[in-house]
Amino acid sequence: MALPAALALGWLLVASNPAVKYKASARVESVTRTPLLTETANSTVLSDILLAPRLESTLYTNRLEVKLIYEPQFLVRQFTTRPNLELLQAVYTRADYKIRRDLTLLAVHTTTYGTFPFDNQGLASGPTGPTTGGGPVTPTARVGTAYIYSETAAGFMTTLGIKRLSVAGTLGWVVNGLLTDPPVRPVRRGNAAYPLQRYPELRVQSYYGATRRDYFTLSLYGRDVSFSTANRSSVLQFAPGWQHYFSPLLDVSVDPGLAVGAMYPRLGGPAEAVVMPTLETTLNTPVPLGNHWPVRAKLRMRYLPYIDPLTTQLIPRGDVGVNLEWKGRRDAKVTGTLRYAHALTHGIHRNDAETTAEVEALWPLPLSRYLFAQAKGQLTWTHHVVIDPAPVVQWYTSLGLVVRYDRGRL
Repeated sequence: MALPAALALGWLLVASNPAVKYKASARVESVTRTPLLTETANSTVLSDILLAPRLESTLYTNRLEVKLIYEPQFLVRQFTTRPNLELLQAVYTRADYKIRRDLTLLAVHTTTYGTFPFDNQGLASGPTGPTTGGGPVTPTARVGTAYIYSETAAGFMTTLGIKRLSVAGTLGWVVNGLLTDPPVRPVRRGNAAYPLQRYPELRVQSYYGATRRDYFTLSLYGRDVSFSTANRSSVLQFAPGWQHYFSPLLDVSVDPGLAVGAMYPRLGGPAEAVVMPTLETTLNTPVPLGNHWPVRAKLRMRYLPYIDPLTTQLIPRGDVGVNLEWKGRRDAKVTGTLRYAHALTHGIHRNDAETTAEVEALWPLPLSRYLFAQAKGQLTWTHHVVIDPAPVVQWYTSLGLVVRYDRGRL
């Protein structure tokens, strides 16, 4: 009887333990790029090395699901005569608890802290004016680039007992910007320092399937942003919408709405009210390329209020973009993005515009299920009233190797 009892006890222990699945990966990239707006370089083309291990785990029970992701990025950056090591750490956690079939509570926390590779957060390094000798000011090395993005939110997902209805909402707190000596006054021309932002954020979305092909949507988004420069901006967006599926791969959505808000001056005084219509349209469609794995395209046009991260002004902004994605066997993937955004205002931001083109390919190596080759490329054209009177062009390319390992049970 001892063996059956031991087997029964072992089965109970295994059955009582939650199912766990984990994925470990690491990537090494060799990056070639132009100098960023926030760093000083002795050359027009730089070479960096990026090492990024990643651990992802998911825990399952009948009612609870917990997901954890941790990814540090070690970057050997060469923008001075001596290369230096910079670290960026990212943590993501999410917990979903199902109270009953039609009600789930969720909690999310994510924090990314350190020096953001290839982004322009930090202190500006461009010249700001002539010296007493008549020559330009020598740019200083980039300092004070400890940057953080942290978000903590709690919310729910429910059907309210109504068939084909889904409602989800979250209320969170966000901290975003420089932690080391953030600017406390409005920035001037040539200074690309990002102020620190703190704000509550509300998101509510609902979907109702009127038919098998038509869905009615409703979204509510609001935040009240306080900047380290003592500026403050509040905005609330309300947008009902409609989505129609022509086929499982082809659909179109239209979301007109209204945004109301206020901009509060730095030194007190009456607030400036903002009322503007909003519009977002999206088309998801396959592209007739490939046989078994077609290319999927997503075209999107938007007209929304935009808080400029440098001047902290709330302005209307329009953008149009297209995303392309191809997925093949063994997790092979190629993605591309092209986006253009322009400020639609008569103020100081009237000429601000940005164009971004990105491409990324992930390809499994032969004779191995764990090794992938990765290639990336990005080109950015930016015209901003604060950064420089002339447009700034930046680019970077990278070649890397990715190692993946999956294990666990569900």
